[in-house]
Amino acid sequence: MTAKVTLVAAHRYEYGLNACLRALGVSKSVWYGRQRGIWGNRKAADLRMKGKILSVIEDPPGYGYRRICPELSKRLGMPVNHKRVRRVLRSYELGLPRCLPASTPSRVQRVIAEAGTSADLTKGRHFAPMEAFSTDFTELVYAGGERKACLMVLVDIASRWAGGWAVASRRNRETALTALGHLRKRMEEHDQSLTGVVIHHDRDSVYTSHDWLRQVLSVEGGRLSYAQRGARDNSWIESFWGRFKTENASVFWEAETLDEVVEIVDSQMVYYNRERRHSALHYQPPEEFLGRLLSEGISSVTTLADISP
Repeated sequence: MTAKVTLVAAHRYEYGLNACLRALGVSKSVWYGRQRGIWGNRKAADLRMKGKILSVIEDPPGYGYRRICPELSKRLGMPVNHKRVRRVLRSYELGLPRCLPASTPSRVQRVIAEAGTSADLTKGRHFAPMEAFSTDFTELVYAGGERKACLMVLVDIASRWAGGWAVASRRNRETALTALGHLRKRMEEHDQSLTGVVIHHDRDSVYTSHDWLRQVLSVEGGRLSYAQRGARDNSWIESFWGRFKTENASVFWEAETLDEVVEIVDSQMVYYNRERRHSALHYQPPEEFLGRLLSEGISSVTTLADISP
């Protein structure tokens, strides 16, 4: 962070303070805090707080920050911010050591594990447009780094078209089902359905939940595919995240509310699908490339390079 602040100071008059801060991902609070020299004072204050925390946890070593805070408040005779206590615990590695039992995998997770590579329906296969979608969740940082939102997108493996998405404050089944419903509506616009469509993702609790399985398998008539090695077996969505988050990071950073984040995502998805030229698609936007695949009746895409513009 010191190096970033130094760069801002060196170029602020040439390019403007706000532009420099956005380019380097530095919040104004950090910038002005460094100018006032409060960060050095904070470190000294945190060191003093460390001693007070140690005096508390020497007696009941099983205390976590929720119990430490009221005890500190009582001893100091003043309120203690839980965020500060957590920061000090983390900075000085004073967190409570716990030996939690490993969680018991659900019945679905056990079946997937027993199936092994057979649970991954994308291995060694080529897909027609809208025949298989890659998906996952990612975090979007906004409000100057103070808040986070979760985004789920379903990307067509054959054309890289972003067919469905949803933004929420948390990653959960409701968000996943909203994104799936969005995909269904978008596919209907192309006279397609989710029947027989492969949805490929990792094995986390959202994608192994009863609600998700019921909706995809029973209601939509689709098929589920599970990556065995996480991101390494789900390169399509990881590639999408690499572009989408990098190109839009500064825009999300400046958003103040979740509603603003939703509007930005909707706008940028339209841009990505209709206007952004994709190098792997012979510099065509995904919707243009997808329309061509559908119109020419291409049954599967072996490699995108084999399809000349």
